[in-house]
Amino acid sequence: MGIEFDDVAVSRLIACLTDVALRLRASGAGRRASAERALQDFHGAYARLFAAARTIESEDRGRLTRALEDLTVQLHVVTRQADEERHRLEARVAWQERERERDHALVTVGAPLRSALDWASGAWDPEPSATPVRPTPVSAAFRARPRQRSTGGDAGGRSGAGGRSGADPRRLREFSTSAGVQDAATEQDLHRVRNAWAGFTARCAWVPVDEATLVAGFGDHLAENAEDTAWVRRIANAFAAAGSGVSLADGVIDVAGTSTLPAGLQRVFDPSATSAEVAAAWTELGLSEHDLRALPLTTTLQIANLDGVPAAARDIASRAVLRAALGNPERVYRMLGLRYTHGAVTMDEFRQQVAALWKGVRRADRLAQELESPSAAVAQLVGFGATDGALVAAVSLGDLDTASNVTVNVPGATTTLDSTDGQVRAAAGLLRGAVRLAPASSFAVVSWMGYRAPELVEVPAHRRAIVGGAALASFLDGVHDSRDGNAPGRLTVLGHSYGSAVAVEAAAQTRHRVDAVVTYGSVGFTDDTRPEHLNVRQVFATEGAQDHTARLGRIGRTDPRDLPGVHVFSSEAGPGTEAVTGHDMYPPTGVGYLSPDATAQRHIIEIIATGRPG
Repeated sequence: MGIEFDDVAVSRLIACLTDVALRLRASGAGRRASAERALQDFHGAYARLFAAARTIESEDRGRLTRALEDLTVQLHVVTRQADEERHRLEARVAWQERERERDHALVTVGAPLRSALDWASGAWDPEPSATPVRPTPVSAAFRARPRQRSTGGDAGGRSGAGGRSGADPRRLREFSTSAGVQDAATEQDLHRVRNAWAGFTARCAWVPVDEATLVAGFGDHLAENAEDTAWVRRIANAFAAAGSGVSLADGVIDVAGTSTLPAGLQRVFDPSATSAEVAAAWTELGLSEHDLRALPLTTTLQIANLDGVPAAARDIASRAVLRAALGNPERVYRMLGLRYTHGAVTMDEFRQQVAALWKGVRRADRLAQELESPSAAVAQLVGFGATDGALVAAVSLGDLDTASNVTVNVPGATTTLDSTDGQVRAAAGLLRGAVRLAPASSFAVVSWMGYRAPELVEVPAHRRAIVGGAALASFLDGVHDSRDGNAPGRLTVLGHSYGSAVAVEAAAQTRHRVDAVVTYGSVGFTDDTRPEHLNVRQVFATEGAQDHTARLGRIGRTDPRDLPGVHVFSSEAGPGTEAVTGHDMYPPTGVGYLSPDATAQRHIIEIIATGRPG
């Protein structure tokens, strides 16, 4: 006897809400300062519209923060009530057992003592309450307000027909870029809240929910922000085209400031849309390869990094952005917002990593030509952008849109795009081995470098895993949703070192079930993470005896090999295979976990192809 209330799901949601609320509060100062700089040379009706939109954004962000904090308080209340109900149920079960023992004793002593025993029982062991503890209904409520962006009746109450406005386009662009960078980070927070809320509602049915508009309202707030940044950017472009220091008629800006994206693309780019909704909107568009190549670079950049869009389309878009970054690195560096992001890669690092990614993609193209049917002889760049100031990307060997067996490999700490070539060669080794074991299956192996990997000093912390896990969960769900019902028959996620923490966070949040998570050289699981908490069928783990780095990285975390339900396999020497000699995935010297002929690599290939190590 019990209640449907998962303490882990509630704890995850509380931790997520608390962290996101703090980040929202901290983001206010930077956005306000950027808006104030934009207003310095901004005058006329459009300046008033801009100021009004900033006020609404600031007020709604405050309301959203308070809604998150209020939900946290409510969750603490229902957690206490759940504890009370569990204690009540346990007390009743124990009392009923004692009551049965007393009834049995009465048979021995007879009727003359029944009344005395009944009185003593009631006085010293009263019956616990039979009334269940009713949980307080939870309300997760927030609605974003729309913002006015034309002078059909501006904030000052006047028509824009005869008015004129002026602005410094440089300052407007700086605002648009910095706000866009901030909103990209907040969008990751939205994914975290959405996933944590879904886990709570699925596993805590005991708690009634009165209103659940917070997640949708959060998405609407970000959608309004996204439209603001695009609107300001279009206005800046109009002023720049007109020439320095001139004013424009408000009617002209009304036209220039209107979004030129078709309604279908607006639905695709809706920040609140799930990967399933993105996939449905994308299908309705029916864009051809030629259509994709004709889109402006700003739109192409969005498509490249949008989960739910088919891999073939993301490949076209990602390669277009990569070519632009090679040809005009300063422009793409600005477009990605890296100039305005604290701790971002430098311009020199940007050039170096772009060149390394290009080399890795060319390597993938050559290796793909060696793939045999039914695996498609293609390589795909399924993402190229920036997250938390780091360049991120994902490269697939094999067709991610059609492969029946998909594997996603997540690298560990200190990984950058400089390692793309080695990542791709490791993926090729896995794919070739899997084809030998299951020649009738088609395969795709993705090297997913889609998060900012931590520096060594950051490894004990879990923040990079939380943010990366949300991004990986979205990517994995996007693989399913983009294939129009033709989901892969098997999906395996591999996590090396800190990448195992990212993989586990993702597996706790995905909507679609993962067949296997494989950790190798893992930095460990957090104390509240167990295999049964993950949306995965099987969890595997291995670690080499000579891997001393993994043990150091596990300080404060649990070795997955020690958890019940985790299948452990060897990384030591075996018949025809070699032992891992260190911590690396695919080192130039020595034996790494995915090196050719490594025992660990052979067993991982067996899990990919057959579902279990041999």
